[in-house]
Amino acid sequence: MKIKHAISDKEKNELDKLLWGVLWEPLGLERNIRESFKLFSPQIDLIAVDNGIVIGGIVANWLSRNEIEIRHIAVKSGYQGLSNGKRLVEKLVTSIQQDAPIRIQTYARNTSIGFFVKLGFKSTGEYLEHKDFTKHGIKFQKMCLDVP
Repeated sequence: MKIKHAISDKEKNELDKLLWGVLWEPLGLERNIRESFKLFSPQIDLIAVDNGIVIGGIVANWLSRNEIEIRHIAVKSGYQGLSNGKRLVEKLVTSIQQDAPIRIQTYARNTSIGFFVKLGFKSTGEYLEHKDFTKHGIKFQKMCLDVP
């Protein structure tokens, strides 16, 4: 398995399909739901590829010079629980490291808080609800990781 930046249109489309299939399609959300979540700031798209198949991906946006937010992270069924998500976050961390400390934040689904805690993220105590997710029992908790 290799993790790399999604640069080509083909890679970005594969990432989009993966995110859709893992995060939103199972909830019956609209195919273009991701458009409503977009931030208009510099973005990092990473994909995990195994035997030519995109099996995982992470999307993060810079919020400021020293702060980045993980917007989406997903791993295809069958590849979950094998540290692929952890490797995506680790690759993101090495990609953004600089001379100054960086804060990584995310709004973790209540179903993925344990994943982020294992990676060293801490809750800020802030919660977010989104009507399209609340009806499925999904709430979001803001979590942060400080990278020296």
